[in-house]
Amino acid sequence: MASIKFLFKYLKRDLLTLILCVCFSIILVISLTLIPYFIGLSIDQIDLFNSGKILNFDDFTFDIILISLFIALSVIFQFTFDFLLGRVVERVSKELRDDLFLKFNEVPISFIDNHLKGDLISRIVNDVDNVNTGLTSFFRQLIIGIFQVIIMIIMMFYVNYLLAIVVIILTPFGFLLSYIIAKKSSKYYKENNRFMGEVSSNFLEYINNIDVVESYNYEEYSFEKFNKINQDLYKVGQKAQLISSLINPASRVINNSITAVVVILGAFIYVLAFSNGGTFLGSVLTTGMISTFIQYSIQYSKPFDAISSCVSEAQNAYSSLNRILYVMDAKNDVDNGKEVSLKKGEIVFNHVDFSYDNKRKIIDDFSLLIKEGHKIALVGPTGCGKTTIINLLLRFYDPNKGTIDFNNEHSVDIKKQNIRAKFGMVLQDTWIFKGSVLENIAYSKEDATFEEIKEAAKNANCLDFIERLPQGFDTIISDNSGLSVGEKQLISIARVMLMKPEILLLDEATSNIDTRTELKIVEAINRLTEDKTSIMVAHRLSTIVNSDYIVVINNGKIIESGNHKELMAKKGFYFNLYNAQFEEVGIK
Repeated sequence: MASIKFLFKYLKRDLLTLILCVCFSIILVISLTLIPYFIGLSIDQIDLFNSGKILNFDDFTFDIILISLFIALSVIFQFTFDFLLGRVVERVSKELRDDLFLKFNEVPISFIDNHLKGDLISRIVNDVDNVNTGLTSFFRQLIIGIFQVIIMIIMMFYVNYLLAIVVIILTPFGFLLSYIIAKKSSKYYKENNRFMGEVSSNFLEYINNIDVVESYNYEEYSFEKFNKINQDLYKVGQKAQLISSLINPASRVINNSITAVVVILGAFIYVLAFSNGGTFLGSVLTTGMISTFIQYSIQYSKPFDAISSCVSEAQNAYSSLNRILYVMDAKNDVDNGKEVSLKKGEIVFNHVDFSYDNKRKIIDDFSLLIKEGHKIALVGPTGCGKTTIINLLLRFYDPNKGTIDFNNEHSVDIKKQNIRAKFGMVLQDTWIFKGSVLENIAYSKEDATFEEIKEAAKNANCLDFIERLPQGFDTIISDNSGLSVGEKQLISIARVMLMKPEILLLDEATSNIDTRTELKIVEAINRLTEDKTSIMVAHRLSTIVNSDYIVVINNGKIIESGNHKELMAKKGFYFNLYNAQFEEVGIK
């Protein structure tokens, strides 16, 4: 019920339109129901004429005019119904996707990290499409079908109550059969949606790392892995489709059997009535009305066929709706802190502990004072916790124990947006979106002038290669546009230079840049960080020798600290790590 209430929030905005759709569907059904009735009257007029009586042309013409009118009304209201319904359903789909996208921006980073990316994509694409299909089927088949059944029952009793009772008694057998089959297929549709998410996630992973896959000749194994998940999806989907596909033919067999019974019984009543002076048990039946009732019995069964065929779509839509609701019900990233000026003052880590899974500590009793305007470098082996410290600083995660203080205010008491607005960050992995070079750089400052953007590109040492591009700053680029990794990194650095943040975070920012360019970047970064607090996660230790303070981390703990000269004099972990980098390239 929770998922239905959730969906109703989107539907109630177009409640008037839906009410109009219902009204139009009633008119549509009445028009379609009256057509066979007046056709039957026309047949009776012809039957009287064939019996030697005079044909009443006025009544016959009137019947033909009414038949034409009801056909026209059914066409007009069918079109209007479909048009209005389509607008409502497409709007709901759009708003669902918009709200899901916004929700992904509101949930904690941990929620995104703990779910397969492809599965989250599947929820915003495939699951919303399933809800779209389910809504369309519900209104187009179920609602119209219900009205058609009600009006058809009234008309059948009006034409001949004996035949109507027979049809009503036999019909529930088809309904019961559909319910039993639908209930059995429901569990397979849930599994089907889960495997759909896994397929999307696996494919996304493959596409994002296709260069690595091919460089290691990993294609065959990747295909086997994908094929296994796809095979599971195939098996579950096949079972779901197989079971649900039984609904329609099974109900059609029953409904066609009902039609056969109506034909036989109708003929029997007609013969008995004819031999009994025109009536049988108070029931009158003419040739035209037999034709009309046969049409009614067929039309009466059609709604049940339509309803049974949309059951599988409804099951699939309901399963997808629950998957969407799961995301929408996720707790938002709490951000009830206050605004604090971070331009001046110190940043202090006080005995901070942190674990991503509450099992293995990544940061262990970490204490550090970052003085205002100082250049701080974090170094250590892979997996020691350097990047995690950046995540904690930006409040992507909060400490499990201890505090991080900005100007004597605990980070958990400060608005996350307030904290993040003060930081400029350049990561090892570049982020380039599809758009012009100018738009990519201006992402950090929407109101930047062209001169400011050009100056930032110049300071980041990427102006030369940008001007060599086909349309210069107007060249459309993307993550796979053909730019080198180093060029994309330079654009990312230019983006931060344009922003001129109060605190700078550099996470392996120069690891993908050649040595010659790196020297120019380091020079530009030194200008950028002048009189600003900056924190650098370094892989190439040659880039941080001029830092005010170097923190050496191992297993989440600080094992050494000081400036480059002091650490080299200790001849400890940092000394060995620094010298090892030169030995790797043959410099001793």
